[in-house]
Amino acid sequence: MNVKFRSYQTEDFTKIRNMLVTSFEESNSLGNWLIDRWNFCRMVSHTMHETFDTWEKTVGVWEDETGMIVGVVNSEGEKRGEAFFQIRFPLSSAILEEMFVFAESTLTVQDKGCRVIRLQIPDGDSIRESIAQLRGYRKMDWDDTMSILSLHNLELGSVELPEGYRIQSGPDVSSEAKALAHAKAFGYFEEARDRTVPLAFERMKLAPDYRPDLDLSVVDTSGEVVSFCTLWFDSQNQHGALEPVGTIATARKKGLARAVITEGLHRIAGYGAKSAYVGSTMDFYKKLGFEAVFRSNVWEKTF
Repeated sequence: MNVKFRSYQTEDFTKIRNMLVTSFEESNSLGNWLIDRWNFCRMVSHTMHETFDTWEKTVGVWEDETGMIVGVVNSEGEKRGEAFFQIRFPLSSAILEEMFVFAESTLTVQDKGCRVIRLQIPDGDSIRESIAQLRGYRKMDWDDTMSILSLHNLELGSVELPEGYRIQSGPDVSSEAKALAHAKAFGYFEEARDRTVPLAFERMKLAPDYRPDLDLSVVDTSGEVVSFCTLWFDSQNQHGALEPVGTIATARKKGLARAVITEGLHRIAGYGAKSAYVGSTMDFYKKLGFEAVFRSNVWEKTF
């Protein structure tokens, strides 16, 4: 197979999205992102971190002689020196070496006086691990793990909210309200004054896989968003993914997150989803029935 590198082009966003779906269908152990992360990263993360206009220049693409994309190197746009490989199927060591070189030449950052790159490698991928070791990487003690909840014969139960709260879908919640809730939930409240945060959630609505009825918020009597869960549905692989999920500090321990997630699971089950994924192993998700299934380890190299 003749595989060659080329620069990323804007129209590749949809092509790579489709490759992620197909690669999961063919083999779900490649360590690739699901569609939730690809959509959310491009529209929300890049906007919030002000890399929306520059991110494309940091992405590498490998395609075969037919023009089919078989490999991608990208970051999340957060300038943390992180690199991710998306691959269609197991690639040769030579091509993987090229991907390592591209990541190291494009995505390193300055950290404590050194240039650093942090690469995620699926647990048990001996080929990528061997290349990493030979290139001077060391395996860190932290990882990125995906958990799954099977919806087959699962009794989701009814959605119960405390008095004074209700669930609203995307069209009924402003981007400003969603942005403020996200800021409060994830501890950057002061930054919420910056207009890039509402813009990020406005752009989320433009993502190819965004479905307004799966963009759920719990609001209180004042209309403030206090808990939220957006789901993304992969119809080809019949699964959903949760991104983002959060509850503001003053509204926690009331069952709001459980309620909004349950409502979302009901909705994707109605679309035909057989399972749901979340990028977390928190006890909260374990209590909902999620179990860790895919783990990628972080490998770091300093220059």
